[in-house]
Amino acid sequence: MPRDLESEKATLEGMPPLSKEPDARSPLDSDPLPLYRIPTSFVEDRFKRMKDLHPYALLLNRDDIEESDWLEHACFEPHEAASREKVGYYSLNVAILRILRSVCNQSYVLRLGFLEYRLAVCGELCSGLFSSAYATTDGKLGELVRTRQFPSLDSKDSDRRKVLLGHVIATKHAAFPVTDDAMDYPKDWRTNYQLTPSIGHNEDGETICLHSLCVHPDFQRKGLGGVLLRGWSQRIKDSGIGKRIALICRERLISWYEKAGFKLVGESKCQYGGGGWFDMVMEFDDVPSGDMEF
Repeated sequence: MPRDLESEKATLEGMPPLSKEPDARSPLDSDPLPLYRIPTSFVEDRFKRMKDLHPYALLLNRDDIEESDWLEHACFEPHEAASREKVGYYSLNVAILRILRSVCNQSYVLRLGFLEYRLAVCGELCSGLFSSAYATTDGKLGELVRTRQFPSLDSKDSDRRKVLLGHVIATKHAAFPVTDDAMDYPKDWRTNYQLTPSIGHNEDGETICLHSLCVHPDFQRKGLGGVLLRGWSQRIKDSGIGKRIALICRERLISWYEKAGFKLVGESKCQYGGGGWFDMVMEFDDVPSGDMEF
């Protein structure tokens, strides 16, 4: 028998017998795969619900500050948003109203300061999940585009709008877990920028502090948050710029982050926003090589 036929015969004999029964083993049971490589039939229903959004990820920078600020306001809990918008409905005297307005303005300026600082000095650590649509687009995406002036996607004159669905905002810091100093930022960073300040982003830090992970309320429960966190965490790990990701979260979100690969450290000493946080961490040494399985 010719040598090439002998080789083919040996190959065929080594293959498992053919069967009409479907393979019970899912690709998800073996090595974890990124979503774009998983056959559609095995993708969870919650991920299929995002197919009409056609989301894509981009790094954020200072040009995205207005959209990131809009998104964070949209993701506030109802009672927090109401405390800003409904001040005028209370029967308070003028002096108290002035004080409250001053506090609200200071809070708004402080929030903008945080965003501008982080997007300017460490935008490579920040990711946005975007989509695009026209005002005539059907569904919630089109409805959202009609509510405000989103930036144009293709050119300044284009009617196709770029919509920020979710984002991750982060910095690096030398401390672990997340501290109040890591949450803060130097107010003179524009005129006196330092690579390794005692507060805020520290270029020599080995802890990536995840400060904000949010998805617009209209598009939650579609798996976008998990996809955003998974892609961002994988990118941070592969880049080799830190040894871990640390964050603080409310008690109700502990189990969600645990499913994403984070471990609960305990109650946080961080008093940002009044305290009541819990420390969580993902140590890269504990994560197997390859794609993370969330």
